Amino acid sequence: MAQPVHVARRVHFAVPSHNMPSRTHSRTTFVFLAVVVAVAGLVVKGGAVTGTARARVGAESPPVAGHEAVAEERVVARWRFRVVSKPVKVVLLAGSVGAYQRKSYAYWMGEQCQNVELRNLSKTGYGAYKLRRHFQEQVLDNPRVRTHDARYEFWLVFQGGLNSIAEPQRTNYHLHRMFQLAHRHGFHVLGLSPTPWGDDRDRRRWAGARGLAYRGYTQRVVDFLLGRLGPEEALGRYASKRKVGADAPWEHEELADIGVDLYNSRLRDAMARARSLEQTRAIIAADPKWRQNHLSLSASQRAVALDRDTDAASRLPQWYLRPELRSFDHIHPNELGHRMMFDVMCGSLPRSWGCACGDAP
Repeated sequence: MAQPVHVARRVHFAVPSHNMPSRTHSRTTFVFLAVVVAVAGLVVKGGAVTGTARARVGAESPPVAGHEAVAEERVVARWRFRVVSKPVKVVLLAGSVGAYQRKSYAYWMGEQCQNVELRNLSKTGYGAYKLRRHFQEQVLDNPRVRTHDARYEFWLVFQGGLNSIAEPQRTNYHLHRMFQLAHRHGFHVLGLSPTPWGDDRDRRRWAGARGLAYRGYTQRVVDFLLGRLGPEEALGRYASKRKVGADAPWEHEELADIGVDLYNSRLRDAMARARSLEQTRAIIAADPKWRQNHLSLSASQRAVALDRDTDAASRLPQWYLRPELRSFDHIHPNELGHRMMFDVMCGSLPRSWGCACGDAP
């Protein structure tokens, strides 16, 4: 579990005038300190300092211009790769799945790939925008990461995207920008898809037609990372931000060099029991949003759409993470799940990494 982050802040106390009567001075100081303590208590109580770390799966908003610069100071990264004998330097960037503290897939990369020195920069709760910024600050702005050194091969390994999955086109846009930056600074890019996730008890996201939406969001990010989509399909309105134009084919630097599908892999519960078709049909047919989205269809067309969506929604549990691979929730794999993640990706890892697949205890 990621450790809570403590943000140091300076508090400036106003000094009362020397002409102020001492009793008034004392009362004013007391009231002022009481307010400061009360506000600080609310911040601590409501913030990440005392709360249990949990992954936020959904939409991620960028900071308001100027606001984040006031709230936290940017610290120049000073870490470096240190093992001269390891010719492959890997930066891993992911959310809370990558930040797993036990024997994670990052651990197995380091153990099983003899030529790799790995730096794990994963951050719990970070979606695509924040991960892109994190890569810029921790790697590209770091004077000690010298990608021009011809003795070494540099790789960015990106995994996930769940923390901003409810905005898949925006997520894909920030990932494609990050991949551009990585390639321009001498990195190769390995894209690992999100892992299977979901649970019928998570009704806010996975009940009825809402589950179909999240299944679609996830698949769109998966398909981008695997290079299956064209720019306009992957990026939507963000495709217009490309310098080459929205309808131009992908350039090499915009995509991962290698993509690995962890979503449709043996991590998912493909043999899970499907939901009741009758109950699923009734739930979808009564869903106001589903009905609104299909108002323009004729009665026969709506019937076809209802059959299609009922069938897809009934099989959603088959896209969840297998129960025996789960950690504390349906999103995060346990040690066995992380070992399986490595096994799934190992055959696709570059030969230069020197990975031994299937040989770990």
